[in-house]
Amino acid sequence: MKPTDSQTPKRDSRQIPFLILLTGLLVVGCNKQPSVENSAKLPGKPKLGYVLHGLNDFTQIIKLGAEDAARAEDVAVDVVGPAGFSATSDAIAMFEGLTQKHVNGLVVVPMPGEVWVTPIRQATAAGIPVLTANVTSPGSTATAWFGQDEYASGVLLATELRKFLSAQNRLDGRIVVGMCAPGVGVLVERYDGFKQGMAGTQYQISEPFDVNTENTANYGAWESLAAANPNIAAIVGLCSMDLPNLAKLKVRTKGQWLIGGYDLGRETLDAVKAGIVQVVVGQHPYLQGYLPVLALARHLRTHQPLPQGWVNIGTEVVTRDTVDAIYGRETDEKLQTQWYAGYVGSHFADMNALAKPLPKARN
Repeated sequence: MKPTDSQTPKRDSRQIPFLILLTGLLVVGCNKQPSVENSAKLPGKPKLGYVLHGLNDFTQIIKLGAEDAARAEDVAVDVVGPAGFSATSDAIAMFEGLTQKHVNGLVVVPMPGEVWVTPIRQATAAGIPVLTANVTSPGSTATAWFGQDEYASGVLLATELRKFLSAQNRLDGRIVVGMCAPGVGVLVERYDGFKQGMAGTQYQISEPFDVNTENTANYGAWESLAAANPNIAAIVGLCSMDLPNLAKLKVRTKGQWLIGGYDLGRETLDAVKAGIVQVVVGQHPYLQGYLPVLALARHLRTHQPLPQGWVNIGTEVVTRDTVDAIYGRETDEKLQTQWYAGYVGSHFADMNALAKPLPKARN
């Protein structure tokens, strides 16, 4: 109800300057408030979530990178993942839990990519930016993917393994390939690249056998394959758990086959130094943790645009001749943190300029 003139209290003229000043201060204060869009970004420490596809020595390096980036950029990050790599539903539940907590940004290793399209879309629809690493999810609404050129890494692996085979005068024979998660896009790309790198040779490349992601089952799968193929020239594993198990199996059975594969864990590098594993390809898991957290932190802190597309983190090829140069960095967390601090500054200062479309499948 509108008051009548008689009901309206009269103001003392001495109050008017004070009221004008107070109104001005309120207007200025309101202008400094964040918009609805950015209200979660400005006050306090931004909170991020990072969902891994599983927990093992390899993903611990991703976790270290993510946490180092969070400390450097003064944000909080909660890095989680299921105990087993096959527990996709557990990983999705963790992702959705972080979404419900209204974190300011999310990173996920979306294995397999097609299963993650809906959870990622739901998070971005809720206003939470999402980045991916290690495994691609091309149909999702994630802004960017951080990983190596998987196809090219397979070509590199084949090229280096051919040198070792040639040095032992093994110019033909069967090469058995194992894939821990059949059908996952990045692993298929590795396999296709490896076959391309072996094109024109006399080697017979097997179809990729399912060797499982669980460590004990993985060892058992390789044990069965080695027993069924006694005269093979080489064995190639496409996942991080393969080479440590293959090295143990080779020593136990006194196998004469060569070994090639992926990821620079301590056990693998020890096997390279001992001459048990011939060639291994590294994909900078530390950067897969560090760079997406860095991109989200700067986006939230200073409104830098998020990278669009693919940020290529690079590929390393390690043999017995080169393993000593990277061994300390890959086996000592303090050295790893120090080395990558300089590497990020010199190679990834402008991730938006580096980002490009994902490479299409190549045969």
